Amino acid sequence: MNAAAFHLRSRSSVLSGPACAISAAPSIPRRFGGLALPRFGAPTIQRWLFLLSLFVLLAAQAASAPLRVCCISGSFEYESDKSLKAFQQYLEAGYNAACTLVSAPDPDHLGDLSPLSQCDVALFFTRRLTLDGPQLERVKQYCLSGKPIVGVRTASHGFQKWLEFDRLVLGGNYHNHFPAGYTQKDVIDPGAKDDPVLEGIGAITSRASLYKSGPLAPDTHLLLTGSTPEGSAPVAWTREINGGRVFYTSLGAQGDFENGTFRRLLANALFWVARRQVERKPLPPVPERPMPTGMLKLRLRTRVETFKGSGAWDAVTMTREVPVAETAIVICDMWDNHWCQGAAQRCAVLAGKMEPVLEAARAKGVQIIHCPSETMDFYLDSLQRRRMQLVARVEPPPPLALPDPPLPIDDSDGGCDSAEKPWYMAWTREHAAIQIGEFDGISDQGAEVYSFLRAHGIQFIIVMGVHANMCVLNRPFAIKQMTRWGVHCILARDLTDAMYNPRMPPHVSHWQGVELVVEYIEKYWAPSVSTEDLLAGLPQ
Repeated sequence: MNAAAFHLRSRSSVLSGPACAISAAPSIPRRFGGLALPRFGAPTIQRWLFLLSLFVLLAAQAASAPLRVCCISGSFEYESDKSLKAFQQYLEAGYNAACTLVSAPDPDHLGDLSPLSQCDVALFFTRRLTLDGPQLERVKQYCLSGKPIVGVRTASHGFQKWLEFDRLVLGGNYHNHFPAGYTQKDVIDPGAKDDPVLEGIGAITSRASLYKSGPLAPDTHLLLTGSTPEGSAPVAWTREINGGRVFYTSLGAQGDFENGTFRRLLANALFWVARRQVERKPLPPVPERPMPTGMLKLRLRTRVETFKGSGAWDAVTMTREVPVAETAIVICDMWDNHWCQGAAQRCAVLAGKMEPVLEAARAKGVQIIHCPSETMDFYLDSLQRRRMQLVARVEPPPPLALPDPPLPIDDSDGGCDSAEKPWYMAWTREHAAIQIGEFDGISDQGAEVYSFLRAHGIQFIIVMGVHANMCVLNRPFAIKQMTRWGVHCILARDLTDAMYNPRMPPHVSHWQGVELVVEYIEKYWAPSVSTEDLLAGLPQ
């Protein structure tokens, strides 16, 4: 057999073997139902399979590429550069995203706008910029071309020479704002509870003034509505324009960018308008607190009715040594704001007194637990909040049956001594003067705090904060409940206040009312310690 014949025969045998099942397979039928189809042979099928594989590969690569965000910053009143730089760090650390910040050096100009040509989504946070000519035309071109857009707060009036941006693009109707000074509470619209932009989002509270933004365009989808004692208005919504998705929120003041839930909302919106699934990176692990050593030597004050039934109570002091490792400080409701301005002012002063005490105690290994009630959404995903959430739940024991005599003051009017009405939830977070350490915890749930205490062998809590006749006594993480569960409570008596109006019985001064409540706690619920004695009792 010559070489050519051998080659031909070998090729023929290979083509007829099992390894060539595709080549030997019959062609695809030429009819499908009533539709005539062309005959595809093996090479055509292979080409189509190759192209399909290439398409899938390219799609996978595109999906894994970071979301490219161009942040247009020019809201000087709200320090947008500072806020967006912080948000960029948050976004790039926690999501598959990369940001470019384009800042306005002055109201008449923006920086280089070439990133608009390369981004997947543009975020606008400008206020009444007076730019004109090619730069304004470049912004208009992007916004009217069906590209993804996120607008923040003053973006509704972001370009003084194109105020139609609000109505044409965002679908809003900005016309000033409600009176400043009130805290707004923003809740999810019932028709938006399953919206992907709101995944992981609870209520948001903000110290920013509430914008008057309605009525919205008919094609908008309302997400959040905000309210204050002065009124309510839309706060966040979505829509589509020229085939592109748009999200806007009137939130975005400086404090909002410190709010974990607001940051999550913005991140969700960026991915949604870009028609991508949210790509979050794993959260960092929660570090374990080093086990402290040493003893706290506390000079405590309590009160005893020396002669029972006499109604005469004597102050008694005693010294107790407790292990640092078995002691925590619980900070009760030291909020950033209060509906009663007198209370808010005293709380701010108290926060300044409290912070050095906390710093000194933390340095000696005392566990610090921050409990600003009704503000947990602010601390979403923080290490300190997650530290409490990750603890395995421990079932509290049956509560002790303890006497609960009436208070010595009348707080039935709400206790405000500065005449503000009506009551509303004015707080958004813990007061910023109080620092939160790496190994601190954040919670407002009694069972959660109890589980944490038991998991870490903590037997004693020193409670400080406001208000002694209300939250310090009655919150589920505070004195009454913890005492009933067998936790040994101590009141920091000069790091507290009371909600007491001197116009109510027993008609004494505010500070005399505070002292009466402290004495009541010492009689029936817990001994107290002064700041001076607490600092002196820390291990040397």
